[in-house]
Amino acid sequence: MPDTPQFVKPQELHKYDKVREALVHTVLEKTLHSAGIYHTITSEIEKTYNCDLYDCYKHPEYFSSILESRHGEMYDLVTGAISKQLEMFSYEKPIARFLQAINS
Repeated sequence: MPDTPQFVKPQELHKYDKVREALVHTVLEKTLHSAGIYHTITSEIEKTYNCDLYDCYKHPEYFSSILESRHGEMYDLVTGAISKQLEMFSYEKPIARFLQAINS
């Protein structure tokens, strides 16, 4: 069997993005529950941006804005915990962009 590169089909790329989105959502959900601020953050995101926590993967600025305005004193703690959990996946450009957006 020759060593030929394996190419990813376009529809598989979409599946990988859905997996990254689910990963980020799970980390956000877990971290916010641990901090005791899940319901306030999610309801404010819904009220302000008419979206949910899943949308924060593509729009991390929504998450950052709400977290900072509602729980500024916990911002560094929460974003640090999220970054630590996603650090091993930061080689993925979409996750690296998400982390950069919430840590700036």
